[in-house]
Amino acid sequence: AVVSTQSTGGVNLKLIFLFITATGTNTQTAAQVYMTIFTGFIPYSEWTCVSERCFDLLAESNYSQAFYSARPMCMNQLVAGTDFNWTSERTSFSMDWGIYCESESKLSVVSSFFFIGAFLGLVSSTAVFDRFGRRNGAIAGNIIAGIATILGTWVPAFEAMLALRVLQGIGMFMNLTGIYCWVVEFSPTHLRGSLSPLILIMWSLGFVVIVLIGYFISIWNYIFLATGVFNFVLIIPLLVYPISPRFALVRGREEEAKRILKSFSQMCNNEEALDMDRVELIYTSRVQNYVEQIRDFKTYPTLRKQTLLCFLCWFSVAFLFYGFDFGWGKISTNLYTSYLFAALGKVLSFAITIPAMHCLGRKRAVQFFLVCGILFFFLAMPDLQLTEEWSLEFAACLVGSIVTSSAYCINYLYTSELAPTTHRGTVMSLSSSWARVGSFCGIYATLLYDITDRRVPLALFAGMTMAYAVAVSFLRDTTGKSIPETPHDVELMAGNEKYKPVTNGVDKAKLEAV
Repeated sequence: AVVSTQSTGGVNLKLIFLFITATGTNTQTAAQVYMTIFTGFIPYSEWTCVSERCFDLLAESNYSQAFYSARPMCMNQLVAGTDFNWTSERTSFSMDWGIYCESESKLSVVSSFFFIGAFLGLVSSTAVFDRFGRRNGAIAGNIIAGIATILGTWVPAFEAMLALRVLQGIGMFMNLTGIYCWVVEFSPTHLRGSLSPLILIMWSLGFVVIVLIGYFISIWNYIFLATGVFNFVLIIPLLVYPISPRFALVRGREEEAKRILKSFSQMCNNEEALDMDRVELIYTSRVQNYVEQIRDFKTYPTLRKQTLLCFLCWFSVAFLFYGFDFGWGKISTNLYTSYLFAALGKVLSFAITIPAMHCLGRKRAVQFFLVCGILFFFLAMPDLQLTEEWSLEFAACLVGSIVTSSAYCINYLYTSELAPTTHRGTVMSLSSSWARVGSFCGIYATLLYDITDRRVPLALFAGMTMAYAVAVSFLRDTTGKSIPETPHDVELMAGNEKYKPVTNGVDKAKLEAV
């Protein structure tokens, strides 16, 4: 659908309030992704001997305080409850279920199962967003995740936790992707570069929130309860906000689109647009079933090519994004300090994309951030302690994480502007599905710190950044351009002369395909 009128006027506080409240549920995506860091942490420095064998080993170490660490515990195969007791004032499901040392990989499994759920939710939502709407899909996802998170308060065992993590992933990434499409389709061209990062800034605030919840709530069950309650509080604005007018038009619901545009223009104080009878909506109604949508990727070569390139971009950047986010405990010694700095770094990384995109555009901004990321990953390789708390590795990785997170933020807007309105839900869901595969792999990449030289994962991160940079170089720049409404528009914007203007509401390319 192409709306030929600029019916929404200048930005005001009411408009900003609308977008902030609409994207509030995205804070819960980050909170639920990272909550296992604080509900399942393993306090390797907080335990005491209770068996004679353990006390003998302590004596052999000359009663060194360094004895109370992961290496002596794991190398000597000390058993919790038999050889030692945990002394941490905080609880965690890892301590409750005996997850430590050789079974520590179970903690990565719990974290990664969220992304299995996210993958399943995103694949299934390809048939939801373009059928029932972006907002409705987001609401459904939020409810699923909220119920699963509250049930986590009473989860009895490791296997049950895996099932809940899958449900959390299904729900929260349906919510995140649905809200993103909704905001992009509501935003005028000149404001998308500012409003789009707002979604991920809200996401990163959720990272800060879960760090604070984890710090102030010492019982892991109640962290689940508090986080789940927030889901249902933050969903309230979505229940009253309208669907995207662009979505209404491509589904042939012109009168509904006019009502939405009228209420939206009133909010923007645009008096000229209040009489929608004077507004002409020029659009192509394109109601398709799921199979027909998928066939379009075969019919339209540019749509197919750029979608496949987006898959590579999303896989690479998610590998980097979550590889770092679940690895700060390996890079730094203080759990809460390191993750608080990482969370604040996320807020900064998403905020700086606004001036970066205004100055450089979408494509060059991504490339700039990726080059910086590669340089900082290599800078992190030398062994150098800057202060008692800060090493060169931690400082360089923190900056590298910030710039790759900035690229991740722009990736959302970039992909949504490349995809046509008719297929935006499908393209965003499939791209984000590949990102969940990258997220899953990134979490396990942090285990390389335990089994190889620390430079190996850093080199891997640099290599993934290079792969991302190569894929971006083959995509067109969308800066300052209107977003396509149909696959036909995608081909025209790419300069493909084979695709002539739409005749009688039907694409010529589709007629030729038949």
